[in-house]
Amino acid sequence: MALAVGVALAVGCGGNDGKLKVTGLEPRSGDAMGGQIVLIRGQSFMTTTRTAKVYFGDQQGNVIRFRSDSELIVEAPGGKPDATVDVLVVFEPGGEITIPKGFTFKEKKGMSAQDLK
Repeated sequence: MALAVGVALAVGCGGNDGKLKVTGLEPRSGDAMGGQIVLIRGQSFMTTTRTAKVYFGDQQGNVIRFRSDSELIVEAPGGKPDATVDVLVVFEPGGEITIPKGFTFKEKKGMSAQDLK
C-alpha cells in the first residue's frame, strides 16, 4: 500500500517537530496465533481528533486505544508462522505510514519432555 500523497508523514526519529509520524513499535514479534499487545510509538497522534487502523501484512489488528500523543496500543492478529510483514498504520485524518518488515509472527512452541526435567 502506498503512502498518502501530499501528506507530511514519516517513519523516523528525532525531536518533536509537530508532524504526525511513527518512530517504531515493540515488540517486533509475537505469537502467530495472534493476541500480542504491540505499542506503536511516534508523535502528534492526538493533535487532532483522529482514529487509527493498523494492518500487519494484510490482516487488521485490533486498535485498543491511544495511550498518549506518542503511543498507540494495538492487539496483533494472527499470521503465518515465521512470516515477517510490513505494518501499515492508517490515521484518519492524517494518512498512512508503513513500517517495512515491522513485525514477525512466531510459532509458539509447546512444552517438551525436556521442559519437565
